[in-house]
Amino acid sequence: MVALCGATLAGCGLIGGVFGDGIPTPRTAADLVLPLDAYELGPVDRAQVLRARFGLITECLRQYRIDFQAPAVEPATYPKNAGLLGWLEDLQVGRYGYAGPPGYASRKAEDGFDSYSVTDEQFKVLVGRVKRFHGKAVPSGGCETKVDSVLNQGARGVPAAEIVKRFNQDELGMLVSEAAEAAWRDERVAAAERSWSDCMKRAGFDYRTTSDALGDPRWATTAANDEIKLPRGTPEEIRTALADSACRWEVDYYGIRKAVYTEHQDKIIRDHRGRLNTIRLLNEARLANAMKVLNGEITVSW
Repeated sequence: MVALCGATLAGCGLIGGVFGDGIPTPRTAADLVLPLDAYELGPVDRAQVLRARFGLITECLRQYRIDFQAPAVEPATYPKNAGLLGWLEDLQVGRYGYAGPPGYASRKAEDGFDSYSVTDEQFKVLVGRVKRFHGKAVPSGGCETKVDSVLNQGARGVPAAEIVKRFNQDELGMLVSEAAEAAWRDERVAAAERSWSDCMKRAGFDYRTTSDALGDPRWATTAANDEIKLPRGTPEEIRTALADSACRWEVDYYGIRKAVYTEHQDKIIRDHRGRLNTIRLLNEARLANAMKVLNGEITVSW
């Protein structure tokens, strides 16, 4: 068993010594908020936009006699920023090890819908690879751009040229990734990894980083063993994951990572404030228009 240092996590002293008292240690998944979250929709609102978008795409493709089975959408349930901050506390490691409960890290839990595929003809009309299909003109940029222009309409303070463009679903994620890469290279995160590794050694486990424990080939799928179905939730995996979780608390791993990732996301916001404000305004308009689409208040002339 790993002993925690002091009656409270503050007894470890790392947050106070490195960052002052500005950013408290996360205690639950609700505490994993990071600055860039302010520029995107929450899971419930995002699900509404996705439902409207998939519905409009289905209608658009129908104009070209193309059937499209849109995936069912529900609000994402995977804890926001859990991966960025190395959060294990919703995995129920004492029962499931690192795998978490069934469906915990599935595509639907993370994105709100299951993976889906499109045919070649669907793709050509979706993205506008053809100018006409079945004798009917395809809008510039295809059905996706047409649908996004409907959802983007009325975004205040956004140039007209931006409103008629396809909405880049990945743009904000790329900025999040840029901040995450910088944070991962930060010496303070490296120091937290070393402190965690020392804690694990005291508990009888030899891992250099948290990723090494998660990726232990005895339970993690790797390029070398991806054809083998490994047993999950074995006693050894659970024992390791429990010690791992205890050590993350002992060295205030979550608090340090949140502080460092907050700093690097704040820098991204300073460097890209104008673009991020545009993304936020577009998201506000997309939600308002999505609700109108779902309520039958917006009809589209295809």
